[in-house]
Amino acid sequence: MKTILITVVGIITLLFAIKPFKETKSNQYTVIQKIGNIEIREYKKLIYVSYIPKNIKDRDNSFRNVAGYIFGGNKTEEKIEMTSPVVIKLHNKNEMAFIMPDEYTLQNLPKAKNNKLLIYEEPSNLKASIAYSGYSNKEKEQNHINKLKKALQQYNIAHKDDFEVLIYNSPYQFLNRRNEIVVSIEDKNKKMTELKNNNLKTIHLGGGCFWCTEAIFEDVIGVVNVKSGFAGGKIKNPSYREVTQGITEHAEVCEIQYNTKQIQLEDIIKIFFLSHDPTTLNRQGNDIGTHYRSIVLYNNEEERKIIIKYMDQINKEIFDNKIVTEVKQFNTFYEAEAYHQNYYKENSSAGYCTAVITPKVLKAKKELSTFYKK
Repeated sequence: MKTILITVVGIITLLFAIKPFKETKSNQYTVIQKIGNIEIREYKKLIYVSYIPKNIKDRDNSFRNVAGYIFGGNKTEEKIEMTSPVVIKLHNKNEMAFIMPDEYTLQNLPKAKNNKLLIYEEPSNLKASIAYSGYSNKEKEQNHINKLKKALQQYNIAHKDDFEVLIYNSPYQFLNRRNEIVVSIEDKNKKMTELKNNNLKTIHLGGGCFWCTEAIFEDVIGVVNVKSGFAGGKIKNPSYREVTQGITEHAEVCEIQYNTKQIQLEDIIKIFFLSHDPTTLNRQGNDIGTHYRSIVLYNNEEERKIIIKYMDQINKEIFDNKIVTEVKQFNTFYEAEAYHQNYYKENSSAGYCTAVITPKVLKAKKELSTFYKK
């Protein structure tokens, strides 16, 4: 495995010198539940283009073969954007696979010139995942496979033993690279079925720096997942650097997935408005810029009415100044780079965290204690 990754870096460095390599993001799954440090996800149908090495020596050819296909080595010579992550199927002779972008189907995907490549569709399924950072190797992978097995056993969740390594942002990010171990789980558990079919909903909120918003909501009862990213702008797949330069019109927001059996939208909105200052335009404290604006992105008219009603109420009862929060129809959410995710919990001793985020979190947990886990 280590040999594969070293070879990947070498090959892709050469490819960069020849032609640009662009990555696109894809909404491949929905988080059903977070259990400790693992996620239970429902993956949609995915199309893979992959290469299965014949032996250990042939593993070095995996990336080159599949990358050749997306660089135009197909029968229509079409260049295909690379999605993240790169998938290595440990259970199938270290098969290396690229996930095709959302717009492709088996019918419109170009045929491969290379007859050694496999093109196939994997049906939607449930998977459990555990994340880790840095370069992957056999020892790290086995360590996290064991951790994932132990967690699933603890919660009586059966798995199919088809472990895979997911490598995100490869080959772009060389430091703190995000990796995951995933495995398919049996959909026989009543709890999983209930979670899969229950009232999970998502709302996108921006209250300044998304590290702060994420930290506020991560420990809220009924919130099952929080992701930091960007929304409300005008270009596709913006980077953090582009957003902070103010050229994309995006705001830093968090995608908050919650279980309506435990918490309602009205409560989510209450926590949001009472944990930041919605009366300051394009800023929160010393964080200044349009990407730091206060914003709520609703999914439908019912949600819009709930949001406006609560804003009108607190405008009269709490805030002396007029609320300037932007209320906008949700369009697309773009997940931020891996190092932004779960930032506060992984960097709580950093200067910004201790000076800005910790006081916000402590205040929220004190004043809105009924919404937080003890």
